[in-house]
Amino acid sequence: MASNEIRFDCRHRGDGGPLAVVPHTDGAPLTELIDGFEIAAGMQPAGDAYGVLIPEFFRFGPMQGS
Repeated sequence: MASNEIRFDCRHRGDGGPLAVVPHTDGAPLTELIDGFEIAAGMQPAGDAYGVLIPEFFRFGPMQGS
């Protein structure tokens, strides 16, 4: 069975902005994988449409009991 590595790079932008999270699969940023898929599939528009995840921009609610 093939195994894939998933990791999340978390860092603050250079301008001191909010925490940014970038998912990676087998060492490649998910954004690049999506771009490559869309371009290869001939989708329009394709590529460069996705960015990082910024948890501060979401309201998850209380995490107790989750």
